[in-house]
Amino acid sequence: MSLTKTTRIGVVLGSSRGQRLGERVIRWVLTKAEEVPEADFALFDLACYQLPFFDEAIAPWGNPDRHPAPNVARWLDDMASADGYLFVVPEYNLAVPAVVKNALDLLAHEADAKPASILTYSDTFNGGVTAGHEFRLVVSKLGMLPLPMTLPLPHAEQLLDPDGSLAADSRFAKVVAQVLPYLLRELARYAAALRPLREEMAAWEKPWRDQQAYPDG
Repeated sequence: MSLTKTTRIGVVLGSSRGQRLGERVIRWVLTKAEEVPEADFALFDLACYQLPFFDEAIAPWGNPDRHPAPNVARWLDDMASADGYLFVVPEYNLAVPAVVKNALDLLAHEADAKPASILTYSDTFNGGVTAGHEFRLVVSKLGMLPLPMTLPLPHAEQLLDPDGSLAADSRFAKVVAQVLPYLLRELARYAAALRPLREEMAAWEKPWRDQQAYPDG
């Protein structure tokens, strides 16, 4: 399969805290992404969107007359522009942060039939594994296709330096350094392969979608 740089992957940083471990994680991810020729990788930092809590009267996917606020529209446009996603998310109390779930609740069909990979991190020994499993259900419900491989980073504050370089000289650090490029390349290839299917689906699904607009909660 021939791939070009037109494949675009959105790297969603799922934390909006002022002091966040995710800063060093995302630096590491984006540095490794430069070694992947199969796609362009764009950072979608949820802290930059300042999204409101979802309170729309009609579910986004059932509201063809929706008029989102400018910052919400920018988030939706960015998600629509990507062919696939890497979600980089911490674990808070065995779940992903509310800012991530809220951002996804604002989506309508922007992410339909697009692949998603999940990288979780924490400053504990489990690396966000539980949050990652739970998050797969959310992205699947929204029409994304979560890929089988996930990458949990336990004790990310010890594994990575503030500049995003690997700090630990251990067997695990060496494995992680090999797994991330593979995960990114896998995601890029799925994204490119699924693009024709998405275009076909968009054509035959539109009449059905136009009939489905109704309030949902």
